[in-house]
Amino acid sequence: MPLNIKFRFYTFLCALFLALLSLDVMAQPEQGSELTLAGSVLNFGYQEFKDTGTLFDREDGYIPGLVLGLSHTTNRWLFAGAFSFHGGEVLYTGQTNTGIPINTQTVQNIFDFALHTEYWLQHSSGLEYALYLGAGYHHWDRDIRPTSVNGATVSGLFETYTWWTGFVGVKTEWYASENSHFMVDVRLLQIISPSIYVKFNGLYDNARLALGERIGIKLSLPWRHTLDHSSALLVEPFAETYELGRSATSSLTSNGSATGTVFEPRSQTINYGLNVGIAQHF
Repeated sequence: MPLNIKFRFYTFLCALFLALLSLDVMAQPEQGSELTLAGSVLNFGYQEFKDTGTLFDREDGYIPGLVLGLSHTTNRWLFAGAFSFHGGEVLYTGQTNTGIPINTQTVQNIFDFALHTEYWLQHSSGLEYALYLGAGYHHWDRDIRPTSVNGATVSGLFETYTWWTGFVGVKTEWYASENSHFMVDVRLLQIISPSIYVKFNGLYDNARLALGERIGIKLSLPWRHTLDHSSALLVEPFAETYELGRSATSSLTSNGSATGTVFEPRSQTINYGLNVGIAQHF
């Protein structure tokens, strides 16, 4: 996304955020700090596309993970940080550069870190909701295992994707009882400065490619059930989708000498997941 368009995009989001703050009566969320720890399972879905738009390869599978969060609430403001890790094997279905179909496994290691601040409000109708802004960092190691086709070995690749993320969102309480609270959380995110570092396992020199910045969206449905005065059970199903744009075509080298070209195709990720854990208030 060009710099001037991104500037206008974030200026609009900030203006909208500040305008909404001025429209409503302020709510008073529970004060203090909270530590959360959750187990997670991610239904990982990744696809790469040729320049013609047809599918080049895909990866699908369930990956276990861990989510750790820390937040502090003062008056109507909440400040929070979160770290997550998901790792495991998924199925790779694709083709070689010459179009020969292949199937193999890939090992995924996905790290996410994010900070955000949210501001809680109460509409005159009694509806409570929060607006929030945040930023994060994404690190993804993708180890495509070697395989064989008709007795011929197809070498693997080790790829590392990294990018920054800016996001804005809104969450609201959908249902509440004495001990349970069900919420809806919608987040719009902007991927910033994505890149991929490719290791060719000695066949060629390693390469780094810049990828196209895109916008994504995430929907979460957190449910919280109070266990006692200081702890609660958390259950959070979620879905997210985002894209990465095609890289420019670059020279592929071996010992510094050009042997061809290389590029990273356009991709789309669609993930579904579930976090289940405990929150401890202090």
